[in-house]
Amino acid sequence: MKIILVFLLLWSSGTFAADKVFRLHLSNEPGGLDPNRQRTSSSSYILGNLYRNIFSYDDQKGLVSDLGTSCKRDKKQNLTCTLKKDLVWSDGTPLTSEDFLRTYKKILNSKTAAPRADLLFKIKNAEEIYAGKKGIETLGVTTPDKLTLKFEFQTPDPDFEYNLANFLLAPTKEDLSAYNGPYKLKEWKKGQKIILEANTLYKGGHPARPNIEFLFVEEDTVALQLYEKNELQFLRRLPTLFIPTYKTRKDFYWYSVIRLDYLGFGPELADQEDVRKAFTYSLNYVELQKIFSSEGKPGCIGLPDSWFPEKAPCYDYDLKKVPAVKSPKTYTLMFSALGGEDHKRATEWLQNQWSKNASLKTHLEVKENKVFLQILQQNPPALFRKGVSPDRPTCLAALETFAPSSPENYLRIKSPEYQKILSSLAQAKKPAEQKKWCLSGTEYLMKNHLMIPLGAIHFSILVKPEFIGWKLNQMNQLDLSDLHLKP
Repeated sequence: MKIILVFLLLWSSGTFAADKVFRLHLSNEPGGLDPNRQRTSSSSYILGNLYRNIFSYDDQKGLVSDLGTSCKRDKKQNLTCTLKKDLVWSDGTPLTSEDFLRTYKKILNSKTAAPRADLLFKIKNAEEIYAGKKGIETLGVTTPDKLTLKFEFQTPDPDFEYNLANFLLAPTKEDLSAYNGPYKLKEWKKGQKIILEANTLYKGGHPARPNIEFLFVEEDTVALQLYEKNELQFLRRLPTLFIPTYKTRKDFYWYSVIRLDYLGFGPELADQEDVRKAFTYSLNYVELQKIFSSEGKPGCIGLPDSWFPEKAPCYDYDLKKVPAVKSPKTYTLMFSALGGEDHKRATEWLQNQWSKNASLKTHLEVKENKVFLQILQQNPPALFRKGVSPDRPTCLAALETFAPSSPENYLRIKSPEYQKILSSLAQAKKPAEQKKWCLSGTEYLMKNHLMIPLGAIHFSILVKPEFIGWKLNQMNQLDLSDLHLKP
């Protein structure tokens, strides 16, 4: 009887629960934990649980309140947002509207080198401030009181509320000494792991959130081995070779994500549309779909069908459309090491297809992700594989990837026609109009053969069944605020 009583006391006090750690892995170690300076998606699962914004995004409910309660538009489409009362940082100090404004000023300071400052550019004077043409005091954001933020826009931005669900714009302390999300940093063992513990001052979440450990594991197959040994509780990417074997298991999950994965053409091929066509139509997309157990068909733009009048546009495998290109060149296809073994296998298959079906020679180069991004910014190769997670679940967000002001515009598009399409999409209010302009934008990219889309992306993940309450949405945002052990 005493043994049972001790067990119950330990269970109710959370002692056993505290011993249970939720472990997952990152492909490499983050360079830092400032969400406003994040350049890649590799640390997003960490930062999204350390920092929160006015809203969070739920696939079924849409925008739901997080640090804020609501946002309202006026007749001029300016926005007023209200924060929750008595918000505090993880160190107990007050969190107010001034923290948001100070963070926006930090992001728009060019010395900060915030990679996604463009998310604020539609606010009045924001882009000019970033360019050094106007003073920070002219920014169209005001704080009438500690709970209120007012946004005045330079140009229409119907999606801006979604930006307020993005941790890239989340408020931060100047010295990054405290957090406002459901977790806070407990320890960072360099070269080994990052440990998070529950931030008990966060408003919301499950009261018995366990500690979280992020291990640094480069190889997906190694991560899978750790999962099978119960040394990982969450496997964020099951290699495609294992999908047929694992997809009937109860711990297997398919997750549809809004992504735009594509093969891009660099400046070397800018004036060689025949070569771009040869690369495009010589790929057997149906075969590629089978090889990689893909849910979405490669060759199709990887955006939801519901965003288009009918279905998302696709390329077909059609050797009759392959121009007779005789080129002695060997074209470089570059990709990031972040893609793991799947990307290596995919690029080898592409190389073989192009050689067999179009007599095009390619050289494969894999680069560490930071180096890869630097090369794309400075001097892109002839071909490159890139994946983009749009900042908001809208077609405008996806197509703005290739806007002139976007840091992700590695296709170097500066077309007035494309800019006009983006402007029309931003101003479209009716769903039919939005779908029409969404189709126009994707058709511009595909009819001009500027890129080869790789289809709708689904993540295959494994999660130990003893943990429940985790949420992964179509924006690939992992919310662990309600994480807890299954009773």
